[in-house]
Amino acid sequence: MTTTTKLVSSDLNGTLVHQHTMSDMIRIYLGQENFEKANAVFKKQTSGEASMEAAFGNAGPLTRGLTLRQALEYTRDHMRFVDGFQPFVDELADRQTPFIINSTGYSVTIHAIRAQLGRDKIAGQIGNRLEFGQDADPQAVLREDELENLVFDYFASGKTTDRAYDRIKATGVVHLGIVDEAAKASLLLDRVAAEFPGINPTEIVHIGDTYGDFGGISGIAKAGGTGIAFNYNGILETKLKEEIAQDLSLGALIHFVDPKGPDCDMRRVLPIVYK
Repeated sequence: MTTTTKLVSSDLNGTLVHQHTMSDMIRIYLGQENFEKANAVFKKQTSGEASMEAAFGNAGPLTRGLTLRQALEYTRDHMRFVDGFQPFVDELADRQTPFIINSTGYSVTIHAIRAQLGRDKIAGQIGNRLEFGQDADPQAVLREDELENLVFDYFASGKTTDRAYDRIKATGVVHLGIVDEAAKASLLLDRVAAEFPGINPTEIVHIGDTYGDFGGISGIAKAGGTGIAFNYNGILETKLKEEIAQDLSLGALIHFVDPKGPDCDMRRVLPIVYK
């Protein structure tokens, strides 16, 4: 028997890649002190101790001055996908299953991933937007389509030596597309209804690894779809099992694949997506 999965959504940080990309870029390019501040607040957010607004309100300004070149080179040179990521996205593409990255990570990072993998591998994104402007000027901020075009040009059009990528810098302002944990499910359902009207909630899968994905996983499962905790931490496991204990029907819709560790492999998710 084959599943009717027709769309897959996944978190980015800790799910598709090992790093927490927002704080890791700060560590590499903006100094240890700024990293420690950002890392502390993001740990509170992913454990459920701090809101999205508080986390990004504190960590966003620490990115000010990050150049667009640095943000793009980070994805190419420093970001490590989990084992099995490429076979996973290849399988989805072969089966013509749209794949959406649904993450609090910054849109510039996801644009860069799409530019390197191809739009056929990643259908789109739901997430937060870090502003970029000329010399970090908040009065000269790029529109999102302008930013996306620059990202794709960097990887596809041989513009890696264009000095404009050094002059365009993060302003430190973050616009929250995902305001809380529950928003990952509601935004995804709204997006599917608008852009993929032939897909029902029961045909959607969402994958995540920390408390930040509790709402996404449980919300999609409550809508009749499939939630997968992958490379999951203890807090997410506890919260989801508490949810299942309150509604036993969710036990058939929420799955656990690989507790957090270096040996997680996305290929082990595929039998659940296409069971």
